[in-house]
Formats: sequence, structure tokens, C-alpha cells
Amino acid sequence: MLTVLFIFIEGLLLISAATIAQLKWQPEKITKQSILADHMKLSNETLFSEVPTLAFVTQWNPRGFLLAKKRANHLDFVSNVWFNVAPAFGLEHMENVVIRGENDINRDFIRTLRKSNPDIKIVPRFFFTEFGDETAEYFVRKETLVQKTAQEIANLCHKHGFDGVVIDGFGTFVHSLRDNKMETVEMFMQIGNVIRRNELTAILSIPALAGAEDYGEKKQKNTSPLTQEECSQLTDSYDFVQLWTYTDGITTSRHLINDQYLLANLQLFGFSTKIFLGINFYGLQYNLKEYRAGPRLRPWEPITSKQFLEVLKLEDSVLTWNEKNKEHELVSESQNTFILFPSLTTLEYRIALAKEHNVGVAFWDYGQGLDYFTNLA
Repeated sequence: MLTVLFIFIEGLLLISAATIAQLKWQPEKITKQSILADHMKLSNETLFSEVPTLAFVTQWNPRGFLLAKKRANHLDFVSNVWFNVAPAFGLEHMENVVIRGENDINRDFIRTLRKSNPDIKIVPRFFFTEFGDETAEYFVRKETLVQKTAQEIANLCHKHGFDGVVIDGFGTFVHSLRDNKMETVEMFMQIGNVIRRNELTAILSIPALAGAEDYGEKKQKNTSPLTQEECSQLTDSYDFVQLWTYTDGITTSRHLINDQYLLANLQLFGFSTKIFLGINFYGLQYNLKEYRAGPRLRPWEPITSKQFLEVLKLEDSVLTWNEKNKEHELVSESQNTFILFPSLTTLEYRIALAKEHNVGVAFWDYGQGLDYFTNLA
């Protein structure tokens, strides 16, 4: 019999039919021994072949490129993290942008992907990291400059034969979002509309905006800086919106990723089928003594699969299942570390939830996790 989970958020009834009991990868199947024995094994099929997928690949985790080539026939979109949009100044103010990263384009990688999967879409990420607060405030108020920037991005895509873009700028414009929300939302809308007018796929990458619990800490109220109407306007301006669910791009805090959090964010965007639910392939660790003592005020430290496996191999390390947030936790007294690292159970559950609501999944990043994660979708 199907077990249904009911969740109330802001007076609305949200229903998730996904349950752990229905999963192939039950929590007890994931042990230290099973991970060490199987984490490199790749299958020819995927568990969720019908769920749209977006994989990010980065130069600092080159294994992602290898895995993307091996799994290209299972991926719909691949986003290479190559480009940075930087302001170019005149005598007094910002007058244009410079797009850095063309020298990093890996054409052999793109050719290999297209050979394996002619339908795959190459949608590199464009990051905005060099805008100071004052420059960002100036930029969002200059419609002509915003449209010019978007056209420069589109021109570069046409030049190199890309299929679209991922626009990632919320972290840079967070102060503008607080102080000039309407102008900042309109800025992102303008960029998306220009990209789409150029017959390119436009994807907006933003933090999951609805409130959540910090991991193991007191529950917080919904603190979304945007209304549902504003989220709908952004969705209308892009082909897809990718939500980071693994960290909060506004406060940079670590969230307890439970059903309430995920569904609240899908609900904020009206359960649009244009959503990519962001899923992390990397882990996080915390000083064990500080974690137990609380409160956890220090930022969590990201870790890759290599670091996770090193601790997993230790005799004193203990792997347990946390039912509340549906994650495996790894503890080592000798290393004084508490680790949250994705498992097949956690990933399968979240992909099942995405499938239930007809949204896609986006993996950050493809080279940080265990190889067999890519067997899921």
C-alpha cells in the first residue's frame, strides 16, 4: 500500500508520495563495506531514465569530465564552469563587461559528448564574481547595460556553438536583491529574455529561497526574499530554473534538507515543471566536538569523495542513517570529524521526489561524488 506523507506549509497542504520503503537502495544496504566495494561500479542503465538531468563539470574536479563522457547518453544538459562575467569601467562608471574563460573551452570534451549523445545540450555557466556592491547596484539600474551584457553572452555562445547558458549571479547581487529588489528581479528577467530571443536555452541558477531548518538547529520561518509572483516572473523569463538546495545562497548556511524544505521551494515556484532540483554530489564535514556541543556557528567544510573514503576506511569510523533528514552520517572520533556525504539512499529518495513532481535534477558537481552515483539518473 502506498504511504503518503502530508506536510502543511503556510496553510497549504503539500503531499509527497515518496517514501524510503519504496526505494531500491534501502538505508541498511548502504554500509561501509558496500561503499568501499561498489563505489567505482558503473551500470549500463540508470534507475531514473525519464528524469531530466543537468550535470555541472568543473576544472578543479576533472573526474567529472571523464564521468560525463561515459554517461553522456544519460544526460540532457552539461554545464561547464568556464566563464566569468566581469565589469569593464570607463572614466567614471561601468560601461561594458569582459567575459573571461574562452581559453578554458575544451572542444575535445564537447565533441565527445555530442558523438555519444547528439541530443545533449551544452549550456556553460556564466558566473558574476567581480562585481562589488556599488557596481552591482549601478548595473541593475542600467537596462541598456544589462541587455548589452546578455547579448555579449549570447554572441559568445553562438561563436562557439553552445546550446544555451546557465546564469549564476544571485550570490553577487544579494545586496541588490535586498535593497533594490524590483530592479534586481527585472535585471535577471531581462538577461533571460535576451538569451531566449537569441534562440538559446536560458537556465537561471539560484538558491532555494524558502526557509528551512539549519542542520540540527532551531526551525526558522519562511525567509524567502522573493514572493511567489516574483518567482513566477523569473520562471517565465527562462526555459529552466535550477534551485540550489544544498546550501543557502543568501546566508551561506547549511540547511537540513528534509521534505518540508524541498516541497516549500517547489511550492514557491508553483511546482513548475521548468525546475531543476539541485542535488549535491559533494559532502560536508564539521568538527565533531563542536558539532556535539553546539551551536554550530562555523561554516561547514566541503569535502570530496576522496576525503570521505579516507575517513570511511578508518576502523573507528561509524556510518549511521538519520531518518529525519534522510542522510547517512559518518563519525570518526580519532579524526574528530562529523561528515554528511550523499549516499545512494539519499540521492534515490530526492530524485524520486523530483520525479513525483515532474521536475528535473541538477548535480553539483559531477566529479565530486562517488562514481556509482551516476547510475541513478
